[in-house]
Amino acid sequence: MTSHATATELVRHCPAKVNLALSVGPPRADRLHPIASWMVALTFGDQLTLRRTNQPDSTWRIAFADDAPVPQPIDWPLERDLAYRAHRLLADHVGQPLTVDADLCKRIPAGAGLGGGSSDAAATLVGLNDLFNLNLTANDLTPLAATLGSDVAFLVAAMLGSPSAIVTGVGEHITPAPQPAPIDLVLILPPFTCPTGPVYAAFDEQHPHDAALRSNDVQALPTQHPLPPDAPFNDLAAPACQVQPQLAEAIANLTDMLDQPVHVTGSGAAMFIIAHTPTHARDLAATLTRSTPLAPVATQTLPQ
Repeated sequence: MTSHATATELVRHCPAKVNLALSVGPPRADRLHPIASWMVALTFGDQLTLRRTNQPDSTWRIAFADDAPVPQPIDWPLERDLAYRAHRLLADHVGQPLTVDADLCKRIPAGAGLGGGSSDAAATLVGLNDLFNLNLTANDLTPLAATLGSDVAFLVAAMLGSPSAIVTGVGEHITPAPQPAPIDLVLILPPFTCPTGPVYAAFDEQHPHDAALRSNDVQALPTQHPLPPDAPFNDLAAPACQVQPQLAEAIANLTDMLDQPVHVTGSGAAMFIIAHTPTHARDLAATLTRSTPLAPVATQTLPQ
């Protein structure tokens, strides 16, 4: 995990996340769906730079990097950005302004199921804690993270040394699942998205009475070394394909082309393939670059 700090500046890697396993239960009374998921954080991600400043107000600049695999416009207001909201949340929590000059350089596409905004928020919480010497613990940061989104708590844990974990509840319960070696994979980033709300609605339609958490199956997956390419599973894959037919078509075409199992992360639309080695991942990415309009990224899980 890339991290550099001085007395006045900090640069933090904001890793993308992938659900190597995702099981979903029926909605609770509050309409949230309990999950059991094996989540991992990746070397691919955004980058956040925070600088302490004596100015009266903080300044935030957010833009996609020139080398982002799927550049996008920043078409949402700053007040809705999760990193900005994390900054305000922590400042209110500690009762200090925590004034910074912030640059968020994005590479993780929005709406892909890779937790880009969640990772930016997690990096903001952890980074501000370090930059201002707030001495907050994981037990302090996790409840704050959980109020921002279901993936933020895991990504805080990833930045604090647990980049592979079993995540349960509605994302707030994190149990480290250490891996003996990084897992190589290829992300496949399509030009379309899958809206999370409709995907969960489609899941409820497909499983009106039989949704059940497969917690044991999720917990067993991290014990397989190496991870078989066909082992990942995702209860939201079929609903995502129903909501976004282009996703179903892309999975079928890629499976035929590569003769490799192709998986969906989160509620989509990003896909991934488990590779045997870093060289295998780079070769698969090169094949996809030559043969498809999709954006492949060869990456690895972060080391413990």
